Amino acid sequence: MGRETVQEWLDRSNRHAMVLIERQARTATGLIPFLGAGISMAFGYKNWGDLLLNATPPALKRKMAGLLERGKYEEAAESLLKRFGPDGFQDIVATAAGDHVLANSEFRSGTVSLLPLLGGGPAITTNFDRVLEKGFAVNGAPFEAVISGPRPDQIVDALHSNEHALIKLHGDWQDRVGRTFTKSDYDANYGLPDARNKRELLESVERLLFSSRSLLFIGASLAEDRTVKMLKKVHAEYAAIRHFAIVPVPDKKKELAVREAHFGECGVVPLWYQPTKTKGHGDCIEELLQQIIERSSVQTLRVASNDKSKASSSTRSAVPPFTLFATPDPAGSSSSEASKPADGDLTAHFDRIARQIEDGRITFFLGAAIHAPTRLLASDFYQTLASIFDCDALVREQFAVSQYIADLHGRDALDHEIKKLFEYTTLVRRETHEFFASWSSFNSKSGVPLPYPTIFTTNYDCVLEETLSDADLPFHLFSYQASGTHAGLFYHRSPDDGLRIIERPENIRSLAPGFVVVKLNGGIDYRKEIPETFVNTRLDYWDLASRIPRVFPQAISQVLSNTQLLFLGHGLAAQDVEATIRFAHQEHRGPRSWAVTTGDQDRRYWNQCGIEIVNQTVASYVQRLQSRLVGRK
Repeated sequence: MGRETVQEWLDRSNRHAMVLIERQARTATGLIPFLGAGISMAFGYKNWGDLLLNATPPALKRKMAGLLERGKYEEAAESLLKRFGPDGFQDIVATAAGDHVLANSEFRSGTVSLLPLLGGGPAITTNFDRVLEKGFAVNGAPFEAVISGPRPDQIVDALHSNEHALIKLHGDWQDRVGRTFTKSDYDANYGLPDARNKRELLESVERLLFSSRSLLFIGASLAEDRTVKMLKKVHAEYAAIRHFAIVPVPDKKKELAVREAHFGECGVVPLWYQPTKTKGHGDCIEELLQQIIERSSVQTLRVASNDKSKASSSTRSAVPPFTLFATPDPAGSSSSEASKPADGDLTAHFDRIARQIEDGRITFFLGAAIHAPTRLLASDFYQTLASIFDCDALVREQFAVSQYIADLHGRDALDHEIKKLFEYTTLVRRETHEFFASWSSFNSKSGVPLPYPTIFTTNYDCVLEETLSDADLPFHLFSYQASGTHAGLFYHRSPDDGLRIIERPENIRSLAPGFVVVKLNGGIDYRKEIPETFVNTRLDYWDLASRIPRVFPQAISQVLSNTQLLFLGHGLAAQDVEATIRFAHQEHRGPRSWAVTTGDQDRRYWNQCGIEIVNQTVASYVQRLQSRLVGRK
């Protein structure tokens, strides 16, 4: 084996760091973000050196540059304090760090927008500006308190109570009394070696901070200053002290070993990034921070793999060679009616749907009628359960059947019978499944492949997943857990075969390209990896409805808010479905979605909810839609 390259070493170092960061982030105390000047520079603020040099009169430029080159920032600031006096120096700070710089700033994207997702405890900074106050507030997590300067009692209380407070260790631009900037400020607030007022100084607070909580340094150079010296002292005195820092790779390879040794003396585990011409510091930091947040928000059961053989259809269990519900549907949804005419001319409707799909603005919602003519519809399903458990009198209220079974015979008995019904039912691919299997043949009018859609389904079967897998189409699978250890959460299997449990869905803000299949009511997993639970009883539906939209990963909630819904063969009436509809429509007045069904729908009710009923069989509808999408050029 050849010598390990620098890049291989950095990759291995980062994997090691991520494991430690994830473990710490998932503890009760979590990580405390410690934000340095790099965070503020993204908003137009100058770093300390440029700030001081920019405020220096021409006659002092050479002296100032010399101090800064030697890293004597305290002395450099002190020289300006002596030159301009307290009031003049305060004007320099107010001009450089004041709120006016943030007048046109955007806080809903970038690193600052992610910081509130690290946790609800304290955040720490040595910056004077108010980037963090504004950034956290705009993103829905305003600080309960802002502690400016050396306030040991307030700082210790915030740390011990895990208060959502911003600790501005070196003060605020508008508070000269609590500010730590010049050498005289540092001497006053950190104290000289013979100081008798140690309990009132920042040094004692930092000692507690660095020894009791694990920090994540972001935008901080961790150059040799008094804060870093305290880090080294604490690390030398206490075993197993560990902090983390997102830091750039040094320009010169020889400096890497020096920086690693420096971080080791501080008790800091580095997470390295390497900016490029196309990806700057901010982009790199944001990408790593997103990884930290996501990894700490899920329980990883299996890391992603590039071995596609694990996801092949060969792992499926055999389908029994007989059918329970394969009888013609007297309601008129058999294949003989696939050509049933629609209500009026739907040419304009299909044109609009095709354009929306091309723009990635349609979310599909599948119901049991996509399996017609196989009679796996709700009425047949619940009638069969009622017969098995001798409660036919309840069948008019379908959810009461399953609730009765669960209450009288237990949840395990109900789930067992549901699984048996599907084991004994031969389900084949229908027009809707083939429609999605053909996705790679669809193009926009410009010839560009269509974006992958999000597909919600309340069906328990796994025919859709098998179809996508056989078509070699990438897809995310989210399966809701109605019961068991992880009740109320989604399992997620990614296109690259990762498997995890989503514990903090609000932190899952992006997904890799691919179909997104959301099994809203749980169901069968053809690979037998995800627990097979079923939203089936009356209480199940009420409970799930109460969790919407919080239960959805943020990436999926965003899709629901920004797209229109197309229901295919769905009854609409369940509480969780209505809760999803109302969430998706909450910012939108008037008609927004469509339901394709031949069932007896309460049109007036669903029209007021923004859904237009399209009275057509699902088979004929998807066939006509598919003809619009094939070869659009």
